[in-house]
Amino acid sequence: MEKPVVVVESDTCDQQSSNQALEEAGSGADSPIQREPVPLMELERSLVGWESLTDPMNPSPLGSSVVAPSIALTLEEFKETSLMLGSFMVTIYVLGFAIGPLFLGPLSEIYGRRPVVVLSTWFFNAWVLGSALAPTMPGLIVMRLLAGIGGSAVLTIPPAIIADLYPVEKRGFANSLIVFVQSLGPAVGPICGGFIAQYLGWRWSYWVLLIAAGSVTVLMSIYMPESYAPRILHKKAQRLQKETGRTDLHSQLSLNLDTKTILARSIARPAKMLISSPIVILICAYVATVYGFLYLMFTTIPTVFGEAYGWPTSLAGLAYTPLGLGMLMALCILMKTNDATLIKLTKKNNHVYERKPDHDPKIRTSDEMACNTPAEMRLPATIYYAAFVPVSLFWYGWSVEKKAHWYAPLPTHSKEARRTQELTSVCGTHHRAVPIVGLVPYGFGMIGIFMPCQTYLVDVFPKYAASAVATSRASLSIMGAFLPLAGPPLYESLGVGYGNTVLGALALVMTPIPLLLYK
Repeated sequence: MEKPVVVVESDTCDQQSSNQALEEAGSGADSPIQREPVPLMELERSLVGWESLTDPMNPSPLGSSVVAPSIALTLEEFKETSLMLGSFMVTIYVLGFAIGPLFLGPLSEIYGRRPVVVLSTWFFNAWVLGSALAPTMPGLIVMRLLAGIGGSAVLTIPPAIIADLYPVEKRGFANSLIVFVQSLGPAVGPICGGFIAQYLGWRWSYWVLLIAAGSVTVLMSIYMPESYAPRILHKKAQRLQKETGRTDLHSQLSLNLDTKTILARSIARPAKMLISSPIVILICAYVATVYGFLYLMFTTIPTVFGEAYGWPTSLAGLAYTPLGLGMLMALCILMKTNDATLIKLTKKNNHVYERKPDHDPKIRTSDEMACNTPAEMRLPATIYYAAFVPVSLFWYGWSVEKKAHWYAPLPTHSKEARRTQELTSVCGTHHRAVPIVGLVPYGFGMIGIFMPCQTYLVDVFPKYAASAVATSRASLSIMGAFLPLAGPPLYESLGVGYGNTVLGALALVMTPIPLLLYK
């Protein structure tokens, strides 16, 4: 006679208190921050968990902008003249970032991180190839949308992998590395894309992207392991069922629900978070606005520096360099301070990472939240970074409006002299005023806002970090896809100075949002 099936939902607030081994194992005595219980093996209770605290199988505690400079060349080949259509060609890719996370993030919480990431990146590569061969502008737009959907996995799921692998006091540094790598694309992409488009043609922007992404995808397919603990224990339970013949064995982290119900709840989770959680609503609104302004600048910088300063396509891509420099500066600081600030505040709070049992009751259900959620100890520092965003918008907008020059004009009597003028315009040897330097504070402030907010969402929803990050990614990608479409009419009607003043004022009004959450 079969033993009765026993299933324990380890993420519910009324977890079985009889599992004293879990409590002792998860006490985290050597850590400055309290740990969650570690589910250990208890075959006598039909529960499959980790063999020990040091089980090696336990993963716990231990192209959007490359085409921006080639907009004009693409429109010219397809005989299109609408600047708004050119902007949409860039931002439609970001719209894919909004669609993909809504189902890829939850799917990674059912089937694991590895299969979702690997399959999505192959999907991405297929549509990048299609973009390189696109025969028409509508076809190119559709293929970029599909490529964005596939590419969204590597933006959404890595922060959840950080939650799988690192304890809370080390996630800030790990997330800094993830954000740094992800920020290289928007910062370096336009620089490479500018030279590639001018000297090889705009289609080669996609061929180079395919070569780089395809190589990484092959390596990932071979070497990337699974990191999601519930999926690992699920497979372990299936293996032990076959080896022992005991059909009552189930993972410590499994839910007593059918597959259809689990899938439905998982897919609905990001939307529920966005609608029901004040935390997610405020964080997403703020980060999405700042991100949308970034992509608005992506689509207008080539026009501004091409027309106002006469930069060729290749050099116009270098106008994005200050954004990347600002991002790098912020990340270097955050790598040192994010976790250190958290640990310092925790020590002041009697070594407890302040937890509030009813912190976000509107979204607390038995299968969606852990028993406790962390307080907002990562958020206070964002106020300092946030101040740089409106400053950058005012600085950049009005310096361009007043026709401030990047370089002093030089004689152009020969081809060599004109080439020298182009180079000195980049090097800034003969500058008088530098509007492009006004982009540095934006990159600095944006990362200083984005990185702590993303890490905070991961801390609040550790088991469902992929869904939380998916919600954030979807909202900011929607803003990044559609807000830039307002750029051309905004600047045509108000000019760059007053147009950026409107954006800067909005950023200034939203600056206190992280402090509202901290209170």
